[in-house]
Formats: sequence, C-alpha cells, structure tokens
Amino acid sequence: MKISLRPHHFLCLQGYKGLNYSKLQANSWSRISKELTQNPDADILIIGGSDDLCKKCPAIVQSRKSRCINETVEKLDKNVSDILGLVKGQIYKYSDILDKVKKNFTKEKHEKLCSGCAWWQKGLCRDSFEK
Repeated sequence: MKISLRPHHFLCLQGYKGLNYSKLQANSWSRISKELTQNPDADILIIGGSDDLCKKCPAIVQSRKSRCINETVEKLDKNVSDILGLVKGQIYKYSDILDKVKKNFTKEKHEKLCSGCAWWQKGLCRDSFEK
C-alpha cells in the first residue's frame, strides 16, 4: 500500500477527529487515518498539492479548485518538510515520519506553524501536541 501525502497533513493527522468535514471527505480521512494506524509501515509518497486525503474534498470535487492550494499552505508544506527532512517525490515509511513528528513538534511549534489555519482557529486540532 502506498499513500500520497503533502507534508503538512502529517500534523493534521495527529489531531484528526472526523469533525467539521463533509461526510464524503471525513470518510477519506477516516479511512486513511485507520489504514496508517493499522499499518504504520505503509509507504508514503511525499507530494505537493492535493494528496490522497484531498480526493474527496468538496472544494475540489465541486469547483475543481482547492482552498488549500495557495501560497500559505505551500509555505506550511515547505516548513514541515524542512523540519522533518522530507523530500518531495521520495517514499518514506509512515512510522519513520511519525517518529520525526513526535521528536520535532511541540504545542508551541504547532501553534507557530498552524495558527493561521481555519481548522486550528476552530480548535479542532489545537490539542494535537499537548501530550
């Protein structure tokens, strides 16, 4: 199994609770989140732009344009890539990336990087790195 993910989604997955998504999109996130939990050695292809989590996004499905494809999100992807040492186009084991996330992210770093995101502002993932 190989899953394509953009770098900042590794942070989003840590706080994913299935809230505030369309039913179709939540199913995509729930399915992939479950797959990664059950198979931590899954191969992850690092990509830019829309990834496997985005496939059911209503913004993309309905208008063919994602609100997540903009300079701010691309900068977030770059910052997360730099922190975790990820290279676009490379394949990594999810467990290896998860180890890097746990070693490199704190509540404060999460807030600094993500406080401009609508999901963070709604409080849906603020507790991701409190543990």
